[in-house]
Amino acid sequence: MNLLSFPLFIWKNHRGLALFSVIFIATLQFLIIKLVSDIDIAPIVSAVLEQLPPRVRSFINEQFLTLLSVQGAAAFGLNHPLALILLAINALTIPVRDLAGGIEGGSMEWLLSHPLTRTRLLLSLWASAAALLLLIAAGAVAGALSGILIYHQLSFDLFQKLLQIGANLWLLFLFIHSYTLLLAVFAREGSKTGICSAAITLSCYLLHFFDKIWDFLRFSKPFNFFNYYTPQDLMFEQGNLGLNAAVLSTLSLVCLGAAVYQFNRRDIPG
Repeated sequence: MNLLSFPLFIWKNHRGLALFSVIFIATLQFLIIKLVSDIDIAPIVSAVLEQLPPRVRSFINEQFLTLLSVQGAAAFGLNHPLALILLAINALTIPVRDLAGGIEGGSMEWLLSHPLTRTRLLLSLWASAAALLLLIAAGAVAGALSGILIYHQLSFDLFQKLLQIGANLWLLFLFIHSYTLLLAVFAREGSKTGICSAAITLSCYLLHFFDKIWDFLRFSKPFNFFNYYTPQDLMFEQGNLGLNAAVLSTLSLVCLGAAVYQFNRRDIPG
Protein backbone atom coordinates (compact mmCIF):
# COMPACT_ATOMS: atom_id res chain seq x y z
CA MET A 1 0.00 0.00 0.00
CA ASN A 2 1.62 3.26 -1.11
CA LEU A 3 1.44 6.65 0.59
CA LEU A 4 -1.69 7.81 -1.25
CA SER A 5 -3.69 4.57 -1.25
CA PHE A 6 -5.48 5.09 2.04
CA PRO A 7 -6.34 8.80 1.46
CA LEU A 8 -7.72 7.84 -1.95
CA PHE A 9 -9.77 5.11 -0.28
CA ILE A 10 -11.19 7.70 2.14
CA TRP A 11 -11.93 10.08 -0.74
CA LYS A 12 -13.82 7.41 -2.71
CA ASN A 13 -15.88 6.50 0.36
CA HIS A 14 -16.88 10.06 1.21
CA ARG A 15 -16.65 12.16 -1.96
CA GLY A 16 -20.40 12.00 -2.62
CA LEU A 17 -21.34 13.54 0.72
CA ALA A 18 -18.42 15.99 0.59
CA LEU A 19 -19.26 17.27 -2.90
CA PHE A 20 -22.95 17.55 -2.06
CA SER A 21 -21.99 19.56 1.04
CA VAL A 22 -19.77 21.89 -0.97
CA ILE A 23 -22.51 22.59 -3.54
CA PHE A 24 -25.31 22.95 -0.98
CA ILE A 25 -23.43 25.20 1.44
CA ALA A 26 -21.96 27.37 -1.33
CA THR A 27 -25.44 27.79 -2.83
CA LEU A 28 -26.86 28.64 0.59
CA GLN A 29 -24.26 31.39 1.09
CA PHE A 30 -24.96 32.80 -2.38
CA LEU A 31 -28.73 32.83 -1.82
CA ILE A 32 -28.43 34.57 1.55
CA ILE A 33 -26.41 37.38 -0.05
CA LYS A 34 -28.90 37.59 -2.92
CA LEU A 35 -31.87 37.67 -0.52
CA VAL A 36 -30.41 40.54 1.48
CA SER A 37 -29.70 42.39 -1.77
CA ASP A 38 -33.18 41.93 -3.25
CA ILE A 39 -35.43 42.36 -0.21
CA ASP A 40 -35.67 45.00 2.50
CA ILE A 41 -35.70 42.70 5.51
CA ALA A 42 -35.77 45.39 8.22
CA PRO A 43 -39.63 45.42 8.50
CA ILE A 44 -39.68 41.61 8.57
CA VAL A 45 -37.09 41.50 11.36
CA SER A 46 -38.99 44.10 13.39
CA ALA A 47 -42.27 42.18 13.06
CA VAL A 48 -40.64 38.94 14.19
CA LEU A 49 -38.90 40.55 17.16
CA GLU A 50 -42.12 42.10 18.47
CA GLN A 51 -43.57 38.61 18.98
CA LEU A 52 -40.69 37.35 21.14
CA PRO A 53 -40.17 37.50 24.93
CA PRO A 54 -37.84 40.37 26.00
CA ARG A 55 -34.88 38.16 26.97
CA VAL A 56 -35.01 36.16 23.75
CA ARG A 57 -35.63 39.36 21.78
CA SER A 58 -32.38 40.94 22.93
CA PHE A 59 -30.38 37.93 21.76
CA ILE A 60 -32.20 37.47 18.46
CA ASN A 61 -31.97 41.18 17.80
CA GLU A 62 -28.16 40.99 17.86
CA GLN A 63 -28.22 38.16 15.34
CA PHE A 64 -30.71 39.67 12.90
CA LEU A 65 -29.33 43.20 12.98
CA THR A 66 -26.21 41.91 11.25
CA LEU A 67 -28.36 40.84 8.29
CA LEU A 68 -29.00 44.48 7.45
CA SER A 69 -25.54 44.72 5.83
CA VAL A 70 -23.74 42.52 3.33
CA GLN A 71 -20.96 41.89 5.86
CA GLY A 72 -23.48 40.72 8.43
CA ALA A 73 -25.30 38.56 5.90
CA ALA A 74 -22.05 36.85 4.90
CA ALA A 75 -21.18 36.18 8.55
CA PHE A 76 -24.72 34.92 9.22
CA GLY A 77 -24.53 32.55 6.25
CA LEU A 78 -21.28 31.03 7.49
CA ASN A 79 -22.97 30.42 10.84
CA HIS A 80 -26.23 29.10 9.42
CA PRO A 81 -27.48 25.91 11.17
CA LEU A 82 -27.83 24.01 7.87
CA ALA A 83 -24.19 24.70 7.00
CA LEU A 84 -23.06 23.67 10.47
CA ILE A 85 -25.13 20.48 10.39
CA LEU A 86 -23.67 19.37 7.07
CA LEU A 87 -20.12 20.07 8.22
CA ALA A 88 -20.79 18.15 11.45
CA ILE A 89 -22.11 15.14 9.51
CA ASN A 90 -18.92 15.09 7.43
CA ALA A 91 -16.72 15.49 10.52
CA LEU A 92 -18.43 12.57 12.26
CA THR A 93 -18.90 10.20 9.34
CA ILE A 94 -15.25 9.48 8.50
CA PRO A 95 -14.06 8.21 11.91
CA VAL A 96 -17.39 6.47 12.60
CA ARG A 97 -17.45 4.62 9.28
CA ASP A 98 -13.80 4.02 8.49
CA LEU A 99 -12.33 3.56 11.97
CA ALA A 100 -14.97 2.40 14.45
CA GLY A 101 -16.94 0.67 11.71
CA GLY A 102 -13.77 -0.90 10.31
CA ILE A 103 -12.78 -2.27 13.72
CA GLU A 104 -16.29 -3.62 14.31
CA GLY A 105 -16.58 -5.16 10.84
CA GLY A 106 -13.09 -6.67 10.70
CA SER A 107 -11.78 -4.63 7.75
CA MET A 108 -9.33 -2.78 10.00
CA GLU A 109 -7.39 -5.99 10.62
CA TRP A 110 -7.11 -6.46 6.83
CA LEU A 111 -5.82 -2.90 6.40
CA LEU A 112 -3.22 -3.41 9.12
CA SER A 113 -2.02 -6.61 7.42
CA HIS A 114 -0.45 -4.33 4.80
CA PRO A 115 2.87 -2.60 5.46
CA LEU A 116 1.05 0.24 7.23
CA THR A 117 1.66 1.18 10.85
CA ARG A 118 -1.25 2.05 13.11
CA THR A 119 0.13 5.55 13.67
CA ARG A 120 0.44 6.20 9.95
CA LEU A 121 -3.04 4.88 9.28
CA LEU A 122 -4.62 7.09 11.93
CA LEU A 123 -2.68 10.17 10.85
CA SER A 124 -3.67 9.52 7.26
CA LEU A 125 -7.32 9.22 8.27
CA TRP A 126 -7.14 12.49 10.23
CA ALA A 127 -5.36 14.34 7.42
CA SER A 128 -7.84 13.05 4.82
CA ALA A 129 -10.75 14.29 6.91
CA ALA A 130 -8.99 17.62 7.43
CA ALA A 131 -8.63 17.99 3.65
CA LEU A 132 -12.31 17.19 3.02
CA LEU A 133 -13.45 19.63 5.71
CA LEU A 134 -11.15 22.29 4.26
CA LEU A 135 -12.73 21.71 0.84
CA ILE A 136 -16.23 22.23 2.28
CA ALA A 137 -15.22 25.33 4.26
CA ALA A 138 -13.56 26.75 1.14
CA GLY A 139 -16.76 26.09 -0.80
CA ALA A 140 -18.75 28.03 1.80
CA VAL A 141 -16.41 31.01 1.54
CA ALA A 142 -16.47 30.80 -2.27
CA GLY A 143 -20.28 30.88 -2.24
CA ALA A 144 -20.30 34.04 -0.11
CA LEU A 145 -17.62 35.66 -2.26
CA SER A 146 -19.49 34.94 -5.48
CA GLY A 147 -22.67 36.49 -4.10
CA ILE A 148 -20.81 39.60 -2.98
CA LEU A 149 -19.02 39.93 -6.32
CA ILE A 150 -22.29 39.76 -8.25
CA TYR A 151 -24.58 41.84 -6.02
CA HIS A 152 -22.17 44.10 -4.13
CA GLN A 153 -18.59 45.32 -4.19
CA LEU A 154 -15.87 43.09 -2.76
CA SER A 155 -13.15 44.95 -0.91
CA PHE A 156 -9.85 43.46 0.16
CA ASP A 157 -10.81 43.95 3.81
CA LEU A 158 -14.04 41.97 3.38
CA PHE A 159 -12.17 39.26 1.44
CA GLN A 160 -9.66 38.96 4.27
CA LYS A 161 -12.40 38.72 6.91
CA LEU A 162 -14.19 35.98 4.98
CA LEU A 163 -10.95 34.00 4.81
CA GLN A 164 -10.54 34.40 8.57
CA ILE A 165 -14.08 33.17 9.21
CA GLY A 166 -13.51 30.25 6.83
CA ALA A 167 -10.33 29.28 8.68
CA ASN A 168 -12.16 29.49 12.03
CA LEU A 169 -14.98 27.36 10.62
CA TRP A 170 -12.53 24.71 9.41
CA LEU A 171 -10.71 24.57 12.76
CA LEU A 172 -14.01 24.16 14.62
CA PHE A 173 -15.01 21.10 12.65
CA LEU A 174 -11.51 19.71 12.60
CA PHE A 175 -11.78 19.62 16.40
CA ILE A 176 -15.18 17.91 16.20
CA HIS A 177 -13.63 15.34 13.88
CA SER A 178 -10.66 14.92 16.25
CA TYR A 179 -12.73 14.12 19.33
CA THR A 180 -14.91 11.79 17.27
CA LEU A 181 -11.71 10.02 16.20
CA LEU A 182 -10.70 9.73 19.86
CA LEU A 183 -14.07 8.24 20.77
CA ALA A 184 -13.80 5.83 17.84
CA VAL A 185 -10.52 4.28 19.00
CA PHE A 186 -12.12 3.42 22.34
CA ALA A 187 -15.44 2.19 20.97
CA ARG A 188 -16.43 -1.37 20.12
CA GLU A 189 -19.35 -0.34 17.92
CA GLY A 190 -19.41 2.34 15.25
CA SER A 191 -23.03 3.29 15.89
CA LYS A 192 -22.32 4.13 19.54
CA THR A 193 -19.42 6.37 18.51
CA GLY A 194 -21.65 8.31 16.15
CA ILE A 195 -24.43 8.70 18.72
CA CYS A 196 -22.04 9.80 21.46
CA SER A 197 -20.21 12.32 19.28
CA ALA A 198 -23.45 13.72 17.86
CA ALA A 199 -24.84 14.09 21.40
CA ILE A 200 -21.74 16.00 22.53
CA THR A 201 -21.83 18.27 19.48
CA LEU A 202 -25.55 19.01 19.74
CA SER A 203 -25.40 19.58 23.51
CA CYS A 204 -22.55 22.07 23.15
CA TYR A 205 -24.33 23.87 20.32
CA LEU A 206 -27.55 24.22 22.34
CA LEU A 207 -25.59 25.36 25.38
CA HIS A 208 -23.85 27.94 23.17
CA PHE A 209 -27.30 29.28 22.25
CA PHE A 210 -28.84 29.24 25.71
CA ASP A 211 -25.87 30.74 27.55
CA LYS A 212 -26.67 33.99 25.74
CA ILE A 213 -30.22 33.96 27.11
CA TRP A 214 -29.86 32.60 30.64
CA ASP A 215 -27.34 34.23 32.94
CA PHE A 216 -26.79 31.12 35.09
CA LEU A 217 -25.26 29.32 32.09
CA ARG A 218 -22.69 31.98 31.26
CA PHE A 219 -20.03 30.30 33.40
CA SER A 220 -19.84 27.60 30.70
CA LYS A 221 -18.72 29.97 27.92
CA PRO A 222 -14.93 29.44 28.25
CA PHE A 223 -15.44 25.66 28.27
CA ASN A 224 -17.70 25.41 25.22
CA PHE A 225 -15.78 25.00 21.97
CA PHE A 226 -18.58 26.63 19.94
CA ASN A 227 -17.71 29.91 21.67
CA TYR A 228 -14.38 29.80 19.81
CA TYR A 229 -16.13 30.15 16.47
CA THR A 230 -17.15 33.81 16.19
CA PRO A 231 -18.04 34.80 12.60
CA GLN A 232 -19.99 37.95 13.49
CA ASP A 233 -17.27 39.19 15.84
CA LEU A 234 -14.54 38.53 13.28
CA MET A 235 -16.52 40.30 10.57
CA PHE A 236 -16.95 43.43 12.69
CA GLU A 237 -13.43 43.37 14.21
CA GLN A 238 -14.58 42.37 17.68
CA GLY A 239 -13.23 38.82 17.63
CA ASN A 240 -9.84 37.26 18.16
CA LEU A 241 -8.93 34.73 15.48
CA GLY A 242 -5.59 34.03 17.15
CA LEU A 243 -7.27 32.93 20.38
CA ASN A 244 -9.92 30.88 18.54
CA ALA A 245 -7.29 29.17 16.39
CA ALA A 246 -4.97 28.49 19.32
CA VAL A 247 -7.71 26.88 21.42
CA LEU A 248 -9.24 24.77 18.65
CA SER A 249 -5.85 23.70 17.21
CA THR A 250 -4.51 22.71 20.62
CA LEU A 251 -7.63 20.71 21.47
CA SER A 252 -7.51 18.96 18.08
CA LEU A 253 -3.85 17.98 18.50
CA VAL A 254 -4.46 16.74 22.06
CA CYS A 255 -7.33 14.56 20.85
CA LEU A 256 -5.24 13.31 17.92
CA GLY A 257 -2.30 12.47 20.17
CA ALA A 258 -4.53 10.61 22.63
CA ALA A 259 -6.20 8.75 19.76
CA VAL A 260 -2.84 7.62 18.32
CA TYR A 261 -1.71 6.44 21.77
CA GLN A 262 -4.89 4.44 22.41
CA PHE A 263 -5.05 3.02 18.88
CA ASN A 264 -1.53 1.61 19.23
CA ARG A 265 -2.52 -0.06 22.52
CA ARG A 266 -5.92 -1.54 21.79
CA ASP A 267 -6.69 -4.97 20.38
CA ILE A 268 -8.12 -5.11 16.86
CA PRO A 269 -10.52 -8.05 16.59
CA GLY A 270 -10.37 -10.12 13.45
